[in-house]
Amino acid sequence: MEKKKELEDLLVSVSENDDYAFRVFYDLYYRSVFRFAYYFLRNREACGEVVSNVFVAVWKSRVALRRIENIDAYLYVVARNEANRYLKESRMRRRCLSFEEIPISLIDRNSPPHSEDAPDSRLIETEVEELVRRLINDLPERCRTVFLLNRQEGLSSREIAEALSLSESTVRVQIKIAVDRIVAGIRTHYPDLKLVSLLLFLFTARF
Repeated sequence: MEKKKELEDLLVSVSENDDYAFRVFYDLYYRSVFRFAYYFLRNREACGEVVSNVFVAVWKSRVALRRIENIDAYLYVVARNEANRYLKESRMRRRCLSFEEIPISLIDRNSPPHSEDAPDSRLIETEVEELVRRLINDLPERCRTVFLLNRQEGLSSREIAEALSLSESTVRVQIKIAVDRIVAGIRTHYPDLKLVSLLLFLFTARF
């Protein structure tokens, strides 16, 4: 309760043009906003630009901060919008790669692995984690956002519904769709892999 009051006071100070309070707010939320943006962009430099834009947007709208009940969800929605804007602009200015510029690992599916040794459990775990990230990134935008807010940031269905203007039942459906697709994707690539750890990750977060 005390921390909640401190956060509310901080937001009020920011809304009243307190530069120092905004710096405290920036330091408090920078890492979580960066992490969330990274799920969309997968590029640290791009994330740095997007996160800067997020906090610029927050500063421009600072007067409204005192009326926001869930600042975490608010920041993640702003980050999502800024990331989508960045991706849209990047697609417009992106030049096409020539065949010679495409990494051979992306076009030669029959190329041998870097090591002749059988992968150990740690390598498999790393590969599965990367696969999960790709599967998350491939989810439809709303489904991905709902899933990340729930699993990565720990927001409840009610909190997500309020932040995204959705019904709680819609949020639950989107989470289930995400879980089903991720599990199906992993079973496709690793049909013999035990999914105990994955299922613990997917089902222990709050609904």
